[in-house]
Amino acid sequence: MAAHRDRGDGNLEVIVTPPENAPWSLLDWAVAGLASIGASGAAFIWRLMTRLHSLEAAVRQHRRDLDAAQSSAETALFRLAERLATLHDDHYRLRETIGALPTRSDIHDLELRLGERLDSLAARFDRAFDPRLS
Repeated sequence: MAAHRDRGDGNLEVIVTPPENAPWSLLDWAVAGLASIGASGAAFIWRLMTRLHSLEAAVRQHRRDLDAAQSSAETALFRLAERLATLHDDHYRLRETIGALPTRSDIHDLELRLGERLDSLAARFDRAFDPRLS
């Protein structure tokens, strides 16, 4: 709807007022569609950036955790290597110690010699204390 108004200087001014329920023009639809697509794209990019930021933070934390785990694993491996070397040395010392111990046959021979010596000592005591044998 167009209205005309006198400006006072003899010229007419045309005032265009849109009707209350006027249908949208093609340009209005295009602008609204592009604005909606632009806002949706901006919101998508914003969400994508926040997700990327949180993923970067998680990756940094995982790297720190991985570095700490690797460091502790290296330390544990070093301690394990030291313990293995100590066990190896202890094993060979134990084998040397066991090798120096008497065997069953050595103990049996010792038992027989000890028995013979005790028999001879008992016989000497018998002779010493028995007046009939002296």
